[in-house]
Amino acid sequence: MMLAATGMIASTYSIVAVPLAAEFRPSRMVLMLSMTVLSGVCAALSPLLGSVMDRVPLKWLMVVGGVLLAAGYAALSFTTSFKQVLAIYGVLVAPANVLMGPVAATVLLSRWFVKRRGRAIGVAIAGISAGGFVFPMIIQGLLNAFEWREAFRWLSLVLLVWTIPTVLLVVNRPSDRGLNPDGAAEVEPASRAEALSAPISIRDVLGDPAFWMIAFTVAVVTAGMKGMVTNLAPLAIGVGVKASDAALLVSIYAGASFIAKLNFAALADQLGPRVLMLTALGGFALGMGCLTQAAAGGYPVIALGVALTGLLGGLMVPIESYLAPRVFGQRAVGRAMGLLSGTILGALLCTPPLFGFIFDVTGSYTGIFWTFSGLALATLLLVPAIRLHPRAKPGLET
Repeated sequence: MMLAATGMIASTYSIVAVPLAAEFRPSRMVLMLSMTVLSGVCAALSPLLGSVMDRVPLKWLMVVGGVLLAAGYAALSFTTSFKQVLAIYGVLVAPANVLMGPVAATVLLSRWFVKRRGRAIGVAIAGISAGGFVFPMIIQGLLNAFEWREAFRWLSLVLLVWTIPTVLLVVNRPSDRGLNPDGAAEVEPASRAEALSAPISIRDVLGDPAFWMIAFTVAVVTAGMKGMVTNLAPLAIGVGVKASDAALLVSIYAGASFIAKLNFAALADQLGPRVLMLTALGGFALGMGCLTQAAAGGYPVIALGVALTGLLGGLMVPIESYLAPRVFGQRAVGRAMGLLSGTILGALLCTPPLFGFIFDVTGSYTGIFWTFSGLALATLLLVPAIRLHPRAKPGLET
């Protein structure tokens, strides 16, 4: 589900942007405003829809998301100005991203898993990276075979066939099938405690320092990765890389990120989130540092930077989904995850056009890569201070 939604939307925009740029000829910064609109609307919708997900069956919300996603890419094929492109990303694609993305997956999986939650979330979030690996090749193949408007119509059909049968398989809660979380014979004490706990208010979530520490730490890495991947094809083409090879870079990044999510699934419940957060921040800083040498090193250096960013920085992507139920409780996970996601997406608003703006002003992406590398290194100091348990249970921190 997330392969075709969250993973495809952001990771492939640098491929989608090429025909849009040729058709409408916006500046590089304006071209990247689609991702700003996407992030802004997602940020606004995530808290609202996250609270709805705590009360309404997820299956039907996800069906709506699948229809909106397919409709969005079909609508792109009929645009006559770039303003219409921005409107489509805001009205159709962004709601689909929330209804089928990490917020929905976190709510669903927190109901089905307690002891093995890290493993389950890691495997599911790997779909984001899988989408970035698979769909650049699908989209580029369609663009090679068809005129871009027709290619987008075929893409919308692929998305519709991909998503709707999948979401119809969703079971909202284990109890709907007479089961318990983790497949246990009876409800585990941790699961029972979460089910009986009182959900916390929006004010309590936003007033918790752990909320803001988690949001800032995750945002540094994810905002930098989004700015990088949405500008990756133009960056590579600008230093002499062929368009087809530039599309492969997106797949390299997505493949590395996919491995990162599987590593998270294997390690999260054993190592704990702090070790993974420190690894993600350090690896992301190293990857950004490599990309500062793109002009001098060419394709091999870009590929190395992209791979490091995806392989190590990608460990940060499942963190908010892993920590939201752990820190705020399962009964309020939709609300907490929606607020976290909305706050982090707010940080992502500026990065795609900011990367483009830096290029427009300086003719290079070097300055912005150095900035995010430094931010990641500074954020390493924040990780030990993050609380990893509900406020009412101070003895549970590990």
